[in-house]
Order: sequence, then C-alpha cells, then structure tokens
Amino acid sequence: MDNYELQSDEVVLYKGYVTLRKNEGETQLILTNKNLVFITKAIVNESGEVVNVQTYAVNDIKIYEGQPQIKHKGTTVEIYFLTSEIEFTFENTKEIKDFLKNILLLITGKNTFQRGVEKCKDTINVIDETLGINSVEIAKNSAKMVGSLMLSKSKMAQSATKIVGSITKKKS
Repeated sequence: MDNYELQSDEVVLYKGYVTLRKNEGETQLILTNKNLVFITKAIVNESGEVVNVQTYAVNDIKIYEGQPQIKHKGTTVEIYFLTSEIEFTFENTKEIKDFLKNILLLITGKNTFQRGVEKCKDTINVIDETLGINSVEIAKNSAKMVGSLMLSKSKMAQSATKIVGSITKKKS
C-alpha cells in the first residue's frame, strides 16, 4: 500500500477495486477497522501520475435504528456519513458481498446469520404483539404434541406387529 500508511492499531479487513460515481478510472478500496480508503491514480501526460487518497472514518457512518446507512443495489453501494456520502460500483457481486460482509460485521459486531436471526425475532415479536399470542410457546407445544403422536403411532405399530406375529404363530 504505497499511498496509505496503516496506523499501529489498524488492520486491513478488505481490499478490492471499485469505480467511484464521479470518476471514470479504477479506484482501490481498502476497508480497515478504522477507515474506508479510496485511492485513485490518474496519469497526467508525461509528467507522471496524480494520486488522490480519500479517507472516511468508519465511525462517521450514520446509524439509524441500529442499522448502518449502507445501501446497495446490484453492484452499486451508497454509504452515508455524518457530513457526506459516497457512491461506488464493484465489478461483480462476489466482491460486493465480501465487502458488505466485512463492513457490516465491523460496524454491528454481528455476522449475516446473527443479523438474520435478529430480524426473525423482531418479526415474531411484532406478530405476537399484534395477535396477542406467544408463537414460540405455541410452536413448542405443537412439537411436543407431534412427538407424542409419533410415539403413540410407534407403540401402536409395535403392538400391531406383536398381535400379527402371535396370530401367525397360532396358525402354524
């Protein structure tokens, strides 16, 4: 990383290439545990290249109702910071998924599965409050009833097998 120096307590979580909305060239994106860094190199005639380094603190990403304000559609991402916003595009969906997984884990402290479980719990709570029920308790009781029925059917099948076995023994 020629154009960005990590702080002593900073580590790289993701590195890839994107296209910034206002820029036609390719930009290197580096996500660290502290910053989002965009490094764009532009060649200026024979005199060499110009390097533009934009750094955004991860802590400056807006949070609304516990969710970081990072929007994505297709391969395009918009991130809303306290004082600005940035939009960029990835080359493919694998890269965007990898980036989103890392930045969301960094900001929320939860992986995709954990965030999904929370959403599911929130949905169940809304349903329970709306209908005045306890769906988790209903599911537990239903599972117990199905288990009891399965056990009863198993015992009935065993009894039937014994009866049929004893009848066939008597006939022979």
